[in-house]
Amino acid sequence: MMASFSRSDKAWPKYRWVVFDAVGTLIQPNPSVSVAYHAIAARHGSRLTVSQISERFRRAFRESESKRFLDDQPDCTRWQSNNAIEIARWRWIVNEVVTDVGDGERCFTELWDHFAHPASWSCFDDVKETLSALADAGYRMAIASNFDSRLHAVCDENSALRPIEHRFVSSETGFRKPAPEFYSAVISHCGSPAREILMVGDDPEHDVAGPKTAGMQAVLLDRRATNAHDNSIESLHQLVAGLRD
Repeated sequence: MMASFSRSDKAWPKYRWVVFDAVGTLIQPNPSVSVAYHAIAARHGSRLTVSQISERFRRAFRESESKRFLDDQPDCTRWQSNNAIEIARWRWIVNEVVTDVGDGERCFTELWDHFAHPASWSCFDDVKETLSALADAGYRMAIASNFDSRLHAVCDENSALRPIEHRFVSSETGFRKPAPEFYSAVISHCGSPAREILMVGDDPEHDVAGPKTAGMQAVLLDRRATNAHDNSIESLHQLVAGLRD
């Protein structure tokens, strides 16, 4: 079922902030993660196929969200984050995905640097028009992402993202979505009641359940039209139409 944006829904016009997830919502890797991993791993001697890498990456990424990566921080919880934790997390993911290279550390470093480069990312087709329309309508906007500090360079070089006022990055806030502490930081910075902040993202747990628990409103961006969530849109254009009603 698609989200309802009817005039009778009095919540929509009251939003002051629209906060977007980054990867999968506003930006996407170009080329895809599996293609980039395959090309770089091959240069280091890997014989894995793109499909093998794709399957391994999905599994490793999913498993990484339940692990603790710094042995010298025994009290570190599942959702805590900082630069060291994120580097350790991504090193573990790469080592799980690419298991047949001679120098795993060099392969990891090249992959880390690749995804830090703005040219490795592109905006979805509906992003520029959507952000411009929301800015013209007076909405304030931010990004809330489980990326790390590399996100800043990626966003700085993308003109379509200029209407975004602020970026909440997990490695800088100290917690990853959907931790309550992450969304508390979002609400505190925005300076508006939680109910006046709308979160938009492609992950049901991180971008819908998490912010709703914190008192915010949320809508799932379901670009693949799976219809797996009862409060979803398939394009950011639908978000603009709803907020204008």
